[in-house]
Amino acid sequence: MPDLQRGFNLVEGLVVAALLAILVVVAVPRLMVPETLHARSSARELAADLRLAQRLAIARRVIMVLEFSPSTPPYTRYTVRAQGGGDEPDFPKDLPREVTATGPLQFAFSSNGSASVGGIVTLTASSATATVEVTAATGYVKVTGP
Repeated sequence: MPDLQRGFNLVEGLVVAALLAILVVVAVPRLMVPETLHARSSARELAADLRLAQRLAIARRVIMVLEFSPSTPPYTRYTVRAQGGGDEPDFPKDLPREVTATGPLQFAFSSNGSASVGGIVTLTASSATATVEVTAATGYVKVTGP
């Protein structure tokens, strides 16, 4: 009976090493989240929550407030609630620790969808900046950057 050798030969070892190297080159950059993504996703989530507050104000015919905390910038969290009421489900929300937010302390939406004050919230993550703008007369919410 022939002697069976166990293990890998040199060519098999090199093929496996090459496949692992390709996997590392492709996968590692995808695992690292760029700062622009933090700023952009936080801005989009904030804009969606502002629109939620506006829609709840219209549907419930009450004043809905999106309010940041702490009371001075940079803000670290925000909540949506009826004026004088408690937080809505799923609130308050914390901003990612990489993101700082500055702007008005709160936005209040009336039952016709308009905002009591307009303003711009700036979200910054490292060198990336995104803004969320609320137009007072219409309550329109717009995201820009990065």
